[in-house]
Amino acid sequence: MNTLAFERGRERAYLPNPELTFRKGAGENWDWGGRLTLLGLELGTRHRLVERSPWTLSVAPSAGVWYVPVTNNSTEPVNLRLGAQTLVDYRLNRTWTLTGGASLMGGFAGPLTVFQGRFNGSHLLVSPGGSLGVAYRLNPSLELRAEAGIELPLDLKDGRRQPTGNLGLTLRWGRAARR
Repeated sequence: MNTLAFERGRERAYLPNPELTFRKGAGENWDWGGRLTLLGLELGTRHRLVERSPWTLSVAPSAGVWYVPVTNNSTEPVNLRLGAQTLVDYRLNRTWTLTGGASLMGGFAGPLTVFQGRFNGSHLLVSPGGSLGVAYRLNPSLELRAEAGIELPLDLKDGRRQPTGNLGLTLRWGRAARR
């Protein structure tokens, strides 16, 4: 479960944005997956580069498309993103895992008129960011994870934009993971 924060007059308003995340192992050191929300889809892969107990280093390229139903001074309805995230997992023990990440995303944000071939009001963005998460393994096939992240979007033409953040709680289940 995530939330979407937006300006409503002079106040901030929040809408819940549930998401379904899926991952499937595809080989010895990589998997593919994505996340589906009410308003978008992101697909990507995760490649494990280094695994030395208790550390794991991975890189996760992704691409996504979203519709944002609110408009204000810094939000456009159509959003396309392409980028990658570097992730470091540190397993404290068999139950607790800390995850930190750094990301760099490129994006396009524009009005609905882009579907008519009119790009006035469109923006190209570069967004460096970071994230931190903690996971607690409830049993061999069930994990609870809390995550938070921030991005600092830069419009390539107009400069810095308002930072964006995310906060989420995930319940992950699947076959018993090796730890």
